[in-house]
Amino acid sequence: MSHSVCKQCGHVILTEELRTSEKAICPKCGHKYFAMTFHVIEKFLPNNSKKISQKSPYQKSSKKLRREHFFGSEENKDGKLMIKERLIDKDANVYYEFVMDPETGEIVRKCHESLTDHVDRGSAKRNSVDDT
Repeated sequence: MSHSVCKQCGHVILTEELRTSEKAICPKCGHKYFAMTFHVIEKFLPNNSKKISQKSPYQKSSKKLRREHFFGSEENKDGKLMIKERLIDKDANVYYEFVMDPETGEIVRKCHESLTDHVDRGSAKRNSVDDT
């Protein structure tokens, strides 16, 4: 939305009305000069992310990926943008994940453990089966 203000009398008129009229003059005083104001409301969040992968040429194709490092922003399951860093290093046996809400600064998740201890999470979660 934008509006214009007459430089002489201060009368406010929508910029669209000035643009579509045959003569751009103030309807109140007849002056020809206006100050235009434009209002733009936009929320910008960083949406850049990088993923670095390290592969070994000496492993079988299923085991080639040895290290993966992700950092940047990513949407969560609710569609909210979160700051995220994740490191998975198979050779050093390290799993690290840090997730923060950029709007509130709240740390949503922080996990640093050995990769062998990092089980039953995400896509590796076991389905619950009723044993009875």
